[in-house]
Amino acid sequence: MGRPKQVLPANPPADETRELPWAYTSFHPPPFVNAKNVSSSYLKTEAQTWVARSGRPAKRVKRDDEDGTENASEPADDVESENPVARRLVIHMGSDAVRVGHATDLYPTVVPNVLARRMATEMTPRTSEPVQEASDTLFEPLRNELRMIMRQYKLRPVSNGWQSANSYNASVEPERVEEHNDVYDVGFRQEADVPADTQVVVGAEALRLASLSQGTPTRWQLHRPWARGMLNVQGYADTYGDACIEALLNDVQLILTHALTAPPHEAAGASLTSAGLGIPVRELSQYSVLLLVPDSFSRSDVRALGHVLLRHMGLAALHVQTEGLCATFGAGLSAACVVDLGATSIGIACVEEGLVLPETRITLSYGGRDMSAFFLDVLRGSSFPYHECDIAKRVADAQLLDQLKERFVTLQPSQVGLNLFDFLVRLPGKTTQKYALRLYDEPILAGLLLFHPSFVPDKRLPRRARTALTTDTVASEEPELNAVLTASNPSLGGDEAAELSAHASIDVSPTLAMLGCLGARLPDAAAAHVDPARAAPEPAGTASPMPDVGEPSARPSPAPEGAAASKASKAAPSVPQTSAMATQAAKCAAAASAAASQGVDVVAEAACTPLDRAVFHSLLSSTGTREGTLSAGSEERLRRLANNIVCIGGAARIAGLSEALEARVSMLLAEHYTPADSAKAPAVPVPPHFVAPQAVVIPPPRNLDPASLAWKGLAVLAHLDTLQELWVQASDWDTFGYRALKEKSLFL
Repeated sequence: MGRPKQVLPANPPADETRELPWAYTSFHPPPFVNAKNVSSSYLKTEAQTWVARSGRPAKRVKRDDEDGTENASEPADDVESENPVARRLVIHMGSDAVRVGHATDLYPTVVPNVLARRMATEMTPRTSEPVQEASDTLFEPLRNELRMIMRQYKLRPVSNGWQSANSYNASVEPERVEEHNDVYDVGFRQEADVPADTQVVVGAEALRLASLSQGTPTRWQLHRPWARGMLNVQGYADTYGDACIEALLNDVQLILTHALTAPPHEAAGASLTSAGLGIPVRELSQYSVLLLVPDSFSRSDVRALGHVLLRHMGLAALHVQTEGLCATFGAGLSAACVVDLGATSIGIACVEEGLVLPETRITLSYGGRDMSAFFLDVLRGSSFPYHECDIAKRVADAQLLDQLKERFVTLQPSQVGLNLFDFLVRLPGKTTQKYALRLYDEPILAGLLLFHPSFVPDKRLPRRARTALTTDTVASEEPELNAVLTASNPSLGGDEAAELSAHASIDVSPTLAMLGCLGARLPDAAAAHVDPARAAPEPAGTASPMPDVGEPSARPSPAPEGAAASKASKAAPSVPQTSAMATQAAKCAAAASAAASQGVDVVAEAACTPLDRAVFHSLLSSTGTREGTLSAGSEERLRRLANNIVCIGGAARIAGLSEALEARVSMLLAEHYTPADSAKAPAVPVPPHFVAPQAVVIPPPRNLDPASLAWKGLAVLAHLDTLQELWVQASDWDTFGYRALKEKSLFL
């Protein structure tokens, strides 16, 4: 029996053109499907993009043996798998140590970022350069500055204090300390105790090798993969030549694997092995990692570290953050000027509302390790009783100087006086010796190195120009598809080693703060790109505004009057004015290129700036101009950043650093905006009755080490739910490479 047919009128009314229900039913036939499907929402929301879909957590795969009876006797999952934050690791790379830990840990586990490798032949350890004999005259400018500071604080120096300390130290004889009385014995490991098949020793165990502290030829060589805020390519190139990149990344992987898989403190006990997190190697694929990088990071270094973590070590996902942002997050501040005083470099950046201001970033190429070496030079000028100390020849002596720096170095003028101390010298195969030491102003002279980096012998950023291959060479040796991808985006093709080595010398981007640090040394042709006033021709008969400042090699050759102005006026139009070049970063890059054509390296020259002047120029550049010109909203930002200066890093533990930095930066700001001399005009126009901002250093939270403040901030950041959208999965890295990190990062 068939269904009755539906009969429609010949001319239905306009309101009856819609489909009628079938006869004897209430079912309406489906409407006509539009082929264009204009109501579709496909790829019209952010939740449907690759970035959002790849950030969703993977569904849990149900095991075949999961049923009601078997699961009743076995736990469904362990405790860590129930809390996803416990499966997130936080890693902070540093020159002296790597700080690792779970996001749920209160404090990180510190592993020395060092590795010792057994070489094929014995090598003679290098020795330190000879120190100048006239140390009293060499350090006289620092002593004159110290006397002026003491007069400001109304402190009276001790008459003949330095001569008294010098004569006492010259007469000191060491005292023998028997082994049973030495409570803090280092426990050096002899070379015979190392297994013959062990080629690499990592962490604290490498520092305890007796052959590295004896000063005799040895087959062990110490390597530090991280230096001056970047991968130490130049240091490895001196040893491995063209194979330096492969050796460097291999050592980075060994140190990170050791830090994650070594037994923790409780399980390690009294062994010489550095304590780690105790994660089995087979379980690393179940963990995600949050990587902490410097603010003035090298893009090739970040790409290489991501390649090591996701491909070679097999971690599940990666997220990258900068030290400045995490430091403000750990300190509980919304805006701050972060000063990271590390072992071999100092990073400065201003952070506002969770965003690092890119024009304020500066990297200084000196730090705590340079202060230790300078402290030794100052002590030798005062007849240091331990005459055989050589930090370049023996690792134990370098560790001793670091301990003396942490104990004695200060920037408090009230500590100037004849103080008596003692220290122990422990060398392998020798009885521990105890020395007495009398100090007068030597600790403060060593601390003043931060404001006088000219005493650092080698303070240049390593320009990693040594390379065996270039990007063009790699692209020509690959198939055409990969060559096209490499040309458009180096992250999608090519060899990591060649890309890292080839782009390292131009990888750190110049910023507005770096250009400000150069001051008058910046050529007019370069200043015209960021300062339009410098591009205007000067009136006839006026002298060039460039004073005689800096080294002769860093200044351009003198030009006739008016020639520099005409050359600067032609410099700005020579750069193509496109939409990309309109940004601040493009202007700084054009200025740096113009300066390089005249022999001035902006990144390297700015790295030698004193600490107080670097912080001052970083604050000025937060206004959007190199000279700190005040505009609507910039004055409030400048005051907010100057009132919230945060010092982090190991060298931030120096007593009196906060007061010294506050006084010096406040004086520079006052002289710039409201000079004390009424006859001197301000550097920039200011409103009437304007008061220069005061610099205030905010201490870290209670019971929190300044060196671990940034790590703690990233560990707290790992608990946020919004982080789920910023993970770069291992599969995404295999497909997109470095571009996947750029799509899910807020600062790349």
